[in-house]
Amino acid sequence: MALMLSDTEVEVVLLKAVKELVDSLVNPEILQVTGQDPDSEIRFHSSTHQRFFNIVLADFLSATDKRAPIRHTSYLGGLRSIADHPAFDAGNSINSLKAATADFAKWLEEEVEVTTWLSSLKVETCLKLSRLVFLKMCGDISKHNFLRAIGVAEELQKVLSNSGVSVTLEEALLSLTDFYEQFHTNILGYHSSTIAEFLNNIRWGIYEYLQPEFQRSIVWESRDPLKYRYTYPREVVVPFVKQCYWDLMNEVRSPPYMKFKVTKWLKLRY
Repeated sequence: MALMLSDTEVEVVLLKAVKELVDSLVNPEILQVTGQDPDSEIRFHSSTHQRFFNIVLADFLSATDKRAPIRHTSYLGGLRSIADHPAFDAGNSINSLKAATADFAKWLEEEVEVTTWLSSLKVETCLKLSRLVFLKMCGDISKHNFLRAIGVAEELQKVLSNSGVSVTLEEALLSLTDFYEQFHTNILGYHSSTIAEFLNNIRWGIYEYLQPEFQRSIVWESRDPLKYRYTYPREVVVPFVKQCYWDLMNEVRSPPYMKFKVTKWLKLRY
């Protein structure tokens, strides 16, 4: 899909893709918010919903397709680029998105230590790895069965080696179930509220960032019946990107439907 896009068009496509992913992750069909701010938490409706959350989260934490209409980048990397060189910033409207992106990236990149029992090896060890690494590994395990998990097993083999435990690839493959139980079922379950808050803050950041552009762009042609159109930026000329822009403006007509602050007691471990 070889499209020659301007920087503004790349930003539009990326923001649309990010918002689409966040909307699929943080919504009432997947989870519910319980408690009251600043001590809220989220709960998945079932273990299947937690598994879906992990799969889509892993996609969000990964890179775009090399054949996509924008340059190869991670979604968070793309958001960082937008925060540094925003096309639609007006009166520092980018600030919330910039802060939300930086906060999530910093949290993901932090290395944690987790004491883990690997029953297949009869070994207990302290695994040292970043949150980004184990969330992506668990997402891959959630998505594939063991016949397509060799890459994850190689990653676990490397993690174990860095923690002083040498295993064969076969032993690493056998250990994936124990790893998944600890890091997906237990630790993702613990971190899910914090992750949902980070993602929702990004969604609110996109909304606030684009409000000046929405006000500039929208033209109300009639109120009854409701009829409107958008004035495209000069740099947005590719039909595919025009559709992304139209959808994005429609999506920021109203604020996000969820806002919550997660309890500090779910931000102290791992």
